[in-house]
Amino acid sequence: MSTLSRSIGAFIAIFALISTSAVHAKAYKAAEIYTKQTYHYGRYETRMKAAKGSGILSTFFTYKNGSEVTGNTWEEIDLEIFGKNNATQWQSNVIIGTTPSLVRTEGVHTAPASLGDDYHTYAIEWTPEYIAWYVDGDQIRRITGGQFVTSLVSNQDIRFNMWPCNVTSWAGAFSDTILPIYQFVNYIEYKPYDSITKNFVGGGFRDEFNGLDTARWGIGSYTFNDNIADFDPANVTTKNGTLVLSLTKEGKSAYTGTPPVDTGIHLEAENFNTAGGSVTVSGGVVGNIDAGEWLKYSNINVPVTGTYKIEYRVASAITTAQFTLDRDGVGLGTLLVPNTGGWGTYTIISHNIYLTAGVQNLSVYANSGGFNIDYIRLKKI
Repeated sequence: MSTLSRSIGAFIAIFALISTSAVHAKAYKAAEIYTKQTYHYGRYETRMKAAKGSGILSTFFTYKNGSEVTGNTWEEIDLEIFGKNNATQWQSNVIIGTTPSLVRTEGVHTAPASLGDDYHTYAIEWTPEYIAWYVDGDQIRRITGGQFVTSLVSNQDIRFNMWPCNVTSWAGAFSDTILPIYQFVNYIEYKPYDSITKNFVGGGFRDEFNGLDTARWGIGSYTFNDNIADFDPANVTTKNGTLVLSLTKEGKSAYTGTPPVDTGIHLEAENFNTAGGSVTVSGGVVGNIDAGEWLKYSNINVPVTGTYKIEYRVASAITTAQFTLDRDGVGLGTLLVPNTGGWGTYTIISHNIYLTAGVQNLSVYANSGGFNIDYIRLKKI
């Protein structure tokens, strides 16, 4: 890593040195929230719409409190979206070491479309064996074993922030002509990791941001050297089930508009509410689905009435597998699962259905067995 390449964690080092009064010291105001409780191995998932603009970072990461203290071990896992280049790039990173001698493993990834034009689902899986990053259900990067996995042993809090960076070689040049801009977060969900079954299980939490739960979340009111802005509590708001992090000029009001509607829904197959039969969950996939088995996904909030394209990421080594999607027992369409070339070789199959706005209960019923499902996506067309 060059001396100019940066990460969120590298900046936190001086948080403890900044008083809360510093929120009034800079010309721009940004936003950060963090969980008051800390968490360990598990799956951290969020759905958010990033901010676009050169010099801007929209982030989702975990951080061990006290890492910034000289002599302490640093532990952090990052997912950072660059606003530059039409918000098509993002960075995965793990930071370890002892302050101030830190070690990083940075990866920069390019998305097929702007991450600032729509909501996308992001996930970090942290286990004793590996760390992996996902976008819309697709694994983009995975680190198995080695120091960047084994050195992460402490509980960490969960953080979101959006801010302007003055390191132009990393984040691009910032111009305040783009202000105000916003990062929108639909939900955050944490599922602990069961080291015996090697699955992500219940007992965590899901926050839909129907208001800000101050028992769960703290709000940042500090800054750091490479941040052009201060974190201002006034720039953290919730509206219509959406967390909004704002970046504004000093003296300008925080978000008062209407958050963009998230018309897409992403369901990890293993996140079913109830199931029939002896379904097998392994590696984030529901596998070996037999005839007569079913998966039910309850309380899915369809945002607007209309036609939705439903995509299923499936795998099969046979040509006879078939399933039906139903809503409360009413069939919405039957699909054949093709022979994809093997149980670990996945493809996307899809169909279009009409859904009305509101809470829905959807189920996948196996008419003929012999297939795996990784995820299901609904997108209004």
